[in-house]
Amino acid sequence: MKKFSELNDVTKRQLGVCRMVDAVFSGILLGTTSYALVSVSPTERPYAFTACTVGFCHALAGLVKSLVRKENFSKRFKRLTCSCLEIMTVPMINIELYLKSEQSNPLALGHGLFVVPLAFDVMTKIASSDEGNETAATETLKDLTILGNIVSLLFLAANENVTVYGLMALAAFTAKYGAILMENLLTGTGEGTSLVSYAILMGLVPVALRSRSVQVAA
Repeated sequence: MKKFSELNDVTKRQLGVCRMVDAVFSGILLGTTSYALVSVSPTERPYAFTACTVGFCHALAGLVKSLVRKENFSKRFKRLTCSCLEIMTVPMINIELYLKSEQSNPLALGHGLFVVPLAFDVMTKIASSDEGNETAATETLKDLTILGNIVSLLFLAANENVTVYGLMALAAFTAKYGAILMENLLTGTGEGTSLVSYAILMGLVPVALRSRSVQVAA
């Protein structure tokens, strides 16, 4: 009984540390998204502003989940914002950056196709109260959307010769696939990696919107 009690105490302490770490990372994301929301005009840059708002809501949900013990509602809300963050953020940023570009402007609204996997993913999560119940088709569609938009951002970075776009693509890739790798290497580090990567991505949004393409001499 004494050993069981000691193990229980250790588990509680570990959970407490995990909550604290999650709260810190959520706070970092909250800080960078707040900075981005203040820096980006909702009337001039509505797509980028929406992407930053999604990040802000996810950070807020994560912070509430970490600090509040009765976490049923906050946990479900965080799952929904997580879907929006994964699927919606990069396409919305892409639309804004492509609209800003003189050469690639016509391709901007093609990124709006993210609504299809987003709708499937959100409906799946609303219908099921358990995590990890996404179908293989939904997961594949989601991965194709995320990877497609990261590649699109890299294309724009190369086409416009803007380094910040490339850094944003790297941050977006790390947020999804780097987090999976870290979780496999060291259990419990995946979410933190994802939150920090999204924080970097959101922090770069105002910088990207201020940047100008560089014409390379032939």
